[in-house]
Amino acid sequence: MRVYDSAYRDTGDLPILANPAWPDGIEQCDFLVFTAPLNPSTRHMFSRTVLPRVKPGVRIVNVGRGPVIEEAALVAGLQSEAIHSVALDVFETEPLGPGNALRQYPLNIFGSHNASNTRDAVRRVSHLAIERLFGFLGIA
Repeated sequence: MRVYDSAYRDTGDLPILANPAWPDGIEQCDFLVFTAPLNPSTRHMFSRTVLPRVKPGVRIVNVGRGPVIEEAALVAGLQSEAIHSVALDVFETEPLGPGNALRQYPLNIFGSHNASNTRDAVRRVSHLAIERLFGFLGIA
């Protein structure tokens, strides 16, 4: 297993082969799973510069932040078949438009990102929506 996570610490319960610097070793990966926060060092972490290094047929998942992946690189990889498919619940530009090129590939999977979907957050948003609806309807 190759782990690209600067915060990862080997606990001894997984057979870790390496913890290389990004993107060293990417050529051997069947899956690339991005969970990174967005900051200056992670913006376009996966880009057109990295694309030529991927193992042909790689599958890419992004559940971190959309701009961690350069969307144009994904499209180029899908067009060239360097990338088999993607699974995304975040996008470089949100929401993903109906004419977005990523939608042309039937094996791609798209979801909605619910990082803040805690019980308390849902309750607060529900109450706010009801208050606004009542205000619009003139109901006290």
